Amino acid sequence: MCYIIINQNNVFINIVFSSYSATMEQVGEAKASAQSTQDIFCHLCPNVRAAAHCVDCRIYLCGSCGGHHTKFDNHRVLSGTKMPPSSHQGHGNIADDLRRCSDHPQEDIKFFCASHDAVYCGICSTKHHKGCQQEYIPELSKDYINSGDYKKVTLYFQSTDTTTNTVLQEIDHLIKKVDQLSSSQVEKLRKFKVLINEYIDQRETELLHEIQLTRDKDLAALKKLQSSANAIKSDLSKELANIKTHEKNSSDLFVASKRAQALLDMLQSSLDDIISSTKYQEYDLQKDPLVETLLKNKDVMAQIITAPGDMTCFCQRLKMQF
Repeated sequence: MCYIIINQNNVFINIVFSSYSATMEQVGEAKASAQSTQDIFCHLCPNVRAAAHCVDCRIYLCGSCGGHHTKFDNHRVLSGTKMPPSSHQGHGNIADDLRRCSDHPQEDIKFFCASHDAVYCGICSTKHHKGCQQEYIPELSKDYINSGDYKKVTLYFQSTDTTTNTVLQEIDHLIKKVDQLSSSQVEKLRKFKVLINEYIDQRETELLHEIQLTRDKDLAALKKLQSSANAIKSDLSKELANIKTHEKNSSDLFVASKRAQALLDMLQSSLDDIISSTKYQEYDLQKDPLVETLLKNKDVMAQIITAPGDMTCFCQRLKMQF
């Protein structure tokens, strides 16, 4: 049977065993090797030999402590040669570990102090709670399983379990929500990337077209001038060849030269026109300063802005549990 105490202000639960069944009493009751009672000392008074032993608290006491210990009803105090040779050792199972005093692990819990809301062993009883109103747990906890306190504890466990289940459900919901949020943001990023790539592709097409137009225009103009210059060169060659044919006849040579002079003036004028018209468009691809800034700043294109998630629904559902 368990004895469970609830401190309503601190919602603190103390659980101790109220009584030992016959089976539990028999587990781990092996005594230490034989030892003279003269080598046993009081648990409470260092270097003072023991004169008594409380069977229920399983502690050794000197004469003074033994006399004080007799105020507890139903405690079996043995003295003199009736004392066992040594105190009991640990039982070695979960139930007995629960019975052990936290301050004196070798001792069993036997008492409850309502003032301190604490459970403890016989050593603590004599040493720390002499002025307290102490109660003997095996007597205090009789039929505790049917008490209102125990029912409150079981209801508290049920309520906590229900709340825990709700918390787990909400955490599962949030895990799914986090995954969905991640997927949606990845999709959003990829769509944004598509838009950026489409813009870059479009702008690339426009710039390539502009480069091509400039090239074609310059090439057409230069080839036209090239054709005119070739025509002048051809006319010069023909006229020079014609003059050379008259070198044996001075009169004919004079007339041919005068006629060639007028042709040369005309060809020179055409050549001057070609020279003045010979040009092309110099151009260079200039990067947009804004794009340059964007490329230097890794957070310009996009960035992740974080904020605490909306836990309103989560909190509301938890409040409904209370």
